[in-house]
Amino acid sequence: MEQRTVKGIFHAISSFAIKSRNEFYIIGRLLDGEVKANWFANIQLNSALDFALQIKQVEKVEMAGDETEYLLLTIEDRGDNFFSPFLNVSISSERIKITVEGEEWLV
Repeated sequence: MEQRTVKGIFHAISSFAIKSRNEFYIIGRLLDGEVKANWFANIQLNSALDFALQIKQVEKVEMAGDETEYLLLTIEDRGDNFFSPFLNVSISSERIKITVEGEEWLV
């Protein structure tokens, strides 16, 4: 991944898509820094696959019986089977670097 200024570290716990909304979601906790809409979630699936996904929306999420503050990152579908790689692997227990800069998709 090219050098980018890291604004936050996000710990993903799960991911899913709602195809009727054309959106992909990553739920987790912000470990450090901050995350904002229009910034980028830099996901490294393995040593050969790095993705920069532009965040459309950030929302607080509450889970029953859990007082931890979770965030839901919304990524908008760009079409052309955009989410397929992310639905075929589990984005969980991943530390995601949040940056202001980024060129969406494969970096």
